[in-house]
Amino acid sequence: MIFFYHIITLVVFFLCLPFLPLVWMLSAKRRANLLQRLGLFTRLPEKEAGTRRIWIHALSVGEVNSSLPLVTALKKKYPAHHIVFTASTKTGFERALDLMHPGRADSPVTAVGYFPFDIWFAVIRVASRISPDIVCLVETDLWPGFLSVMHQRRIPVVLVNARLSPRSLKGYRCMGPLANLFFSTLSCVMAQTRQDALGFEQLGVAGDRIQVTGNIKFDQPCPKLSREEMSALVRDLGFHPDDRIWMAGSTHPGEEPMVVRAFIQARQTDPALKLVIAPRDPGRCAALLKELPLAGFRVACYLDPLESKTCVDIMLLNTIGILAKAYAVCEVAFVGGSLVARGGHNLLEPAMFGKPMFFGPHMTDFREMAQLFLQGKGGIQVEDGKVLTRELEKMLRNPDHCTRTGLNARQIFKDNAGALNACLTRMEVFLD
Repeated sequence: MIFFYHIITLVVFFLCLPFLPLVWMLSAKRRANLLQRLGLFTRLPEKEAGTRRIWIHALSVGEVNSSLPLVTALKKKYPAHHIVFTASTKTGFERALDLMHPGRADSPVTAVGYFPFDIWFAVIRVASRISPDIVCLVETDLWPGFLSVMHQRRIPVVLVNARLSPRSLKGYRCMGPLANLFFSTLSCVMAQTRQDALGFEQLGVAGDRIQVTGNIKFDQPCPKLSREEMSALVRDLGFHPDDRIWMAGSTHPGEEPMVVRAFIQARQTDPALKLVIAPRDPGRCAALLKELPLAGFRVACYLDPLESKTCVDIMLLNTIGILAKAYAVCEVAFVGGSLVARGGHNLLEPAMFGKPMFFGPHMTDFREMAQLFLQGKGGIQVEDGKVLTRELEKMLRNPDHCTRTGLNARQIFKDNAGALNACLTRMEVFLD
């Protein structure tokens, strides 16, 4: 079966080959990584004789952020091992460089590169260059061709912080026997929850290769911002120290209009209220300036010149890497991808700063996490834009409720740490 998969992917590649130069010229996103993902000009250093290598891979920005505690802990526990980190997307690669650039003296990684396309020759070239002793895939991004090459080379592949949404489980089950291409060669699956573990068992992963370790996102270090750094961040956002900031993070199309309408309503009773919108895709900011009902407000983008960001009412984050810190200066947060059917996003970034948060009903990708915050009264679920408006006004009118909800969120964040140690313990058999 895997033989035919390799043949099909090679045929598809050669059919697409005449169009690749056009893709390279017209798409800046593809131009940034097309050759590297084909195994060309990877700039990954060859393995030194007598050393051991850990290959850690994360799909995009969210998974890169999740993987940082794992990378740091592995380097601390195995300082002689070299760690090579890869991402699939341009934004994920840039985020990895921002967090752990190999040029820095304190970097835990030897190199940062791109994960290959799942084409036989591309996988062979990158895998031969990295020559890993173990591969750690963080959360997702399973590819049959890659897994088969690792299996043939007897390189263990472990899936860390593994999750399986109901939609993904249904999709894999519809594939029937073909699903074995994704799961049969995994050496170990470290699942976030018992429900995730049951899903992997249904897909054919043997029970002795699955362990519920929890979510390593709860082990991520909280960024420490001094009072001066927080003041500078508020200033860079175009706000005054006395402003009350509402942060809407990781928003998707359809959510921003609801957020802005809630802001307009709440602003009538709280003129000091300011709004930050961080679209999941920062490139959408230019379109949002035209689409949203922003008349009467001073609006700016984060990368605008400083002089044009003075005393703004609404700030659009048109860059990555700022959102996590920006939660530190807000009074209340909304986590997007949840008022529309996108599965939701990570609730831990506002929680670690002790910020109360709203999220919508579509939290299928973070269902257990959402339940934790609902049960612990550290978050509030809103069904639609009208409920969001009502709950926002209620939160702003009641500072004690706001503070109490935020403290609950931070306590939930602290109480659920420990997944990282469980993962390291399970990986000892492959690394010691």
